[in-house]
Amino acid sequence: MSEFAGVDPHRVRLLANKLKDLADTLAREAPNIRSQFDKWHGALNQAALLRQVTQVHDDARDMAKRADEALNLLHNPRFVDPNDPHKDFITIPWDVSQINTAYEAQQEAANLKKALDDPDDPSSRQTINEIAQSLADHQDDPAYLQAFMAADGMSQAARVARVLHGQDGTHDGVVLSKESEAIIGQFGQGVQAATSLAQEGKITLPPNCTDKLTKPDGGDMWSVGMLFKYGPDGDKWDPHVLSTVSGAMLDWRQKNQMRPDYVAPTMQGGGYGGYVEGKDDYYWYKSLGLSVDYTHGSKGVDARIAAIDANDPSLALMQRLSQNADASRLVLTGKDGANHAAALVSDKWATPGPYSFDDAKFPAAVIRMATLDRQHHAKESAEAAANLINAGAAEYAKEKTKGDYEKEQYPVNKGITTALSTVFQAYVPDFANSTGLSNQAADAKDGRIVMDRQHAEDFLSEIMQNHDEAGNVVQAINAQISLTAQQGLNDSDADTYLKNLAELRGEVSAAGKQVNLDAAALTDAAHAKELLWFNIIASGAAAIPNPTTQLTQNWVQAAIWAGIPYVGSKFSTNNAANVESGYKSIAFDDAVSMHVPLVQGLVRAGRIQPPADHPEWADGHIAFRNDRDRTDFNQWWVEVKKQQGGLLDNFDDDMRDGFKRGSE
Repeated sequence: MSEFAGVDPHRVRLLANKLKDLADTLAREAPNIRSQFDKWHGALNQAALLRQVTQVHDDARDMAKRADEALNLLHNPRFVDPNDPHKDFITIPWDVSQINTAYEAQQEAANLKKALDDPDDPSSRQTINEIAQSLADHQDDPAYLQAFMAADGMSQAARVARVLHGQDGTHDGVVLSKESEAIIGQFGQGVQAATSLAQEGKITLPPNCTDKLTKPDGGDMWSVGMLFKYGPDGDKWDPHVLSTVSGAMLDWRQKNQMRPDYVAPTMQGGGYGGYVEGKDDYYWYKSLGLSVDYTHGSKGVDARIAAIDANDPSLALMQRLSQNADASRLVLTGKDGANHAAALVSDKWATPGPYSFDDAKFPAAVIRMATLDRQHHAKESAEAAANLINAGAAEYAKEKTKGDYEKEQYPVNKGITTALSTVFQAYVPDFANSTGLSNQAADAKDGRIVMDRQHAEDFLSEIMQNHDEAGNVVQAINAQISLTAQQGLNDSDADTYLKNLAELRGEVSAAGKQVNLDAAALTDAAHAKELLWFNIIASGAAAIPNPTTQLTQNWVQAAIWAGIPYVGSKFSTNNAANVESGYKSIAFDDAVSMHVPLVQGLVRAGRIQPPADHPEWADGHIAFRNDRDRTDFNQWWVEVKKQQGGLLDNFDDDMRDGFKRGSE
C-alpha cells in the first residue's frame, strides 16, 4: 500500500478502547464458549478460538500504543521543511516496536506538567486523561517508564489528584468524579509498574525519585494516598516501596488532626451540639471543602463527615498495606518500627460522634499480617510483635491519664484491641517464658520475644479494656495447657512450662483488675469463649508454637483466630451478676480451672478415659452445668492423678503458687 491514509488520533484512541473491550470480553467468555461447545459436541476448532483471544489482546495493546503516539504527536510542535510535499503528514509506524517510546514519554511528562500547572486551560483535563491512559498502556514498557520518571514524572503523578479535585470541585461531599478516580487509578498503575521494575533492577529511576511519594510538594499526602486508593491492590506493589510510603503516611497521620471533635447536644434548653474544629488546628480535609464545624451550619454534615472518612489517605495506605504481608512486616520492623507500631495501636482510628465507620479494620489487618507468620518469617514477625507489645503497653499508660472528655471522643477501639489480642494468642509461649523478668521492654531475638511483667500486664490491660477479648486471652492460655498435656507430661520442660502458664494466668488476673475485671468477670469471659476455642482447636484451625519442644521448633495446631464466628455457647456467662446462683461455677483464680484444660489434653491424647457417667467428656469438651458435674470432675481428677504415676501430684501447689506470683 503506497498511498497515505489519514486518521483522526482521537478516533484511533476510540478504536484502541473498543479493541480492549473486545479482548477483555473474549478473555472472560472464552472458557464459557468452550464449555458450551463441549456440551453440544460442536465441531468448531477451539484452538483457533483461543489463538484469536490472544491475537485480539495483542492487537488491542498495539493499537493503544499507536493511539498514544498519535495523540502525543498531535499535541507537540513539529519542525518541517515548508517545501516538503508531505509536510502535513505524520507517519505512525504499524510496527509498534519502531515507536520511540522513550522520546514519547519525555514529551508526555512535559505536557503533563504543563497541564497540571495550568488546570484552567480548556485542554488541561483532556491532556491529563490522555497521558494517564498512555501511562497505563505502557506499564509493560521499561523504556517508556524509565524515561517518564527521568523527566520528573513522579512529581507530576504525585499531584494529579489535587489538580483533578480542583477541576471537579466538592459537591455533596464528593471530592472526585468517577472519571477523576479512573484517571488517578491509571497514574497509580504507572507508578506501581515503574517502582516495581526499578526494585527488580530492570529500570533505573532518578536518585530519590520515590521521595516524591513520602515528601510530596506542599506536604500533599492526600494526593499520594489517592494514587494507592484507586491504584493497584497492595500485593502488586513492591514491599519496600509500599512499606516506605505507608510508614511516611503513618508519620504524617500522627502529626495531623485527622478528625474533628464532637460535642453532644445538651438535653435541656435545646443546646447546640455537633462537630467542632479548633481555629488553630490543621485539619487535612478542610482543603477538600469538607469542613464540618457546626458553628458554620449543619447542612450537609452527614455527607461531609462520610467524605472525610472515605478520603482519609492513611486508611487508603493501610488497606493496601494489609494486602501485602512482606510490606506489613517491613513497616513494623527496623529503626522506625516502634514509631509505626505506636501509630497503629492508637485509639484514633475512629470518628467521634454518632457516625460509625469501620476505620480500624485495615490497621488491625496490618497488625495481624505483620506478626502471625511465625513459621516462615519468625524473626521479622517477632520483631513486629515486640514493637506492638511495647506500643500497646504505652497506649494503656496513656489511657489511664485520659479525662472523661477524651474517653468520650475516643473510647476503647475494639478493632485494634481484638488485633492485639490475636498477637497475644500467637505469642503465649513467649509471654509465659518471660515471667519473672524485670526491667525488660519487649524485645525479639531469633523469632522469640522476652519482656518484663510490667510491659506484659499493661499490654494485657490494653487488650482487656475491651472486655469481650478477656475470654480469648484466658482461653489462649488454656489452649497451651491442653496442648502441653496432649503432647505428654514426662518431659521436665512440660512441668516448667505449666508453672509459667499458671503465673501468666496470674498476670492476666492482675491486668484484669486494672480494667475492672474481677475473678467472676474473668470467669464469665472465659466461659463465653470456651465453646469457640474448643471447636477451633478440635478442627486444627491454625498454627502457633508450643515450647515444650522448643529446641526442635515443633509446630502444633491450635487456635489463634479469635475472630472466627461461632455460635452456640452453652456456658454460664452471668456469674458477676448472679453471685447467689445455685450453681457456683469454678472461679478464674481456682486451681481447678486449670485442671480442666490439662485433663482435656490428656483425653484428646487418649491417655485417660472419661468417667462412666460422663461419656460426653470423651472428646475433651468438659462442661460443668451444675455442682454435681463439678464434684464428678474433682473425683475424676483424684483418679487421674493416680493413673499418671505421680506426675500430677504437685500440680495443685504449683498452679496455686504460680498464679499467686503472677497476681500479686
